[in-house]
Amino acid sequence: MSVVAKTGTQPESNAFTLPKRADVVIVGAGIMGCAAAYYLAKQGVKAVVLDKSRIAGQQSTRAWGFVRQQGRDPSEMPLAIASNRLWLGLQEELQADLGWRQGGCLYIGHNAAQMARYESYLETSRQHGVDTRLLSADEVRAQVPGFEAPQIGGLFTPSDGQAEPRLVAPAFARRAAELGARFIEGCGLTGIDVAGGKVIAARTECGEIRTDHIICSAGAASWRVLRSLGIALPQHQVRGTVARTSSGPSVGAVAAIGGGIGWRQRSDGSFNLANDARVDVDVTLGHLRALEWYMGPLLQHFRSFNFKLNGTFLDDVRQRLPRSETRVNGRLVGVRDPLLAANDADINACLARLKRAMPSQRNVQIVERWAGGIDVLPDGIPVLDAPTTPSGLMVATGFCGHGFALGPIVGKTLADWLITGQPPMNLHDLRLSRYAEGDVKPPHSLF
Repeated sequence: MSVVAKTGTQPESNAFTLPKRADVVIVGAGIMGCAAAYYLAKQGVKAVVLDKSRIAGQQSTRAWGFVRQQGRDPSEMPLAIASNRLWLGLQEELQADLGWRQGGCLYIGHNAAQMARYESYLETSRQHGVDTRLLSADEVRAQVPGFEAPQIGGLFTPSDGQAEPRLVAPAFARRAAELGARFIEGCGLTGIDVAGGKVIAARTECGEIRTDHIICSAGAASWRVLRSLGIALPQHQVRGTVARTSSGPSVGAVAAIGGGIGWRQRSDGSFNLANDARVDVDVTLGHLRALEWYMGPLLQHFRSFNFKLNGTFLDDVRQRLPRSETRVNGRLVGVRDPLLAANDADINACLARLKRAMPSQRNVQIVERWAGGIDVLPDGIPVLDAPTTPSGLMVATGFCGHGFALGPIVGKTLADWLITGQPPMNLHDLRLSRYAEGDVKPPHSLF
């Protein structure tokens, strides 16, 4: 499926023959890059997908696994609905087990303020015909057998579901490769050549690929790619920790937030478990960049961020020094395979909350934990765009923790847009230029 060019810090440029030309070069082999390659290949367009590390090596395999329309920003709702439709038939289309379970999404309300916020989400759902509804306390207990934490109701969308992040992007990549896409791992982008206002080539660690089209789906590193073209994107990264437990008694296939935790139970009885809406921000010098964009959202949602001054700060300083991995690899490649530490204390607290909320799970234990880098933007919605300057560039980034659920439709949207020259739906609110124009609204929700 892939050609691995990396044997050490620097790739071996003579390990394979880099194609001289490609229909399209995709930067980043996460779920969106892999999905775009698949949907392009289905229409006869052969992509070359570059990743400085490996296929689905970062956040695409580290997500919670929720697939939801519930609680979306109105700007994202058309994407969420279209993606939900794709998920329904995705296992059959990709000929792979993706762990898909359509058990709905449930937000549990523990007080009147939470219920009022959930009720405010209903209007957007109604406008788009989504089956979201409010539940009573008894209806919540019916949806989650054995949930004993105090609660007064909830918000529920039966048509939402869940899937396994570790399975989906690789499945897209396998099918894309079978249809002619080429994946080159361990080979990062080092630059984009532009002439006459148009993309003409992708420069990589392994050589140059001539192309008229480049898709930037590089996750939290996308801002670096855009900066190399003189485009400013106020993108940062936060760290989210997730754990997997041992198997416990069945509570169904609902993906839920309540009791201070977010969880979903797999078919084998194990849980994916995380803090309900709180992430770590590992402070670095890089956070001074675009800080003015984040002051309002930070004040509005300060409870969602746990600021930490730790070893990441020192690592950031070291990466700015000569002979560091970033200096050796170049700014666009940077650290080839960043490994983020899980927040052990937080996940242990989440396990205790799970057992208090559902005493039937008193014997489950944490068997695995991990952290991922969530790429965020200050208004809480992504960029999905094909800017006019330079022409031939497409961007999909900043999904603020929503990228796994939206990944399939984002890939299909990019493919259809590239082939037809027009977006298949109204994406005006997700345009890249909104930051340069100052047309940025407060975030509807986070993560």
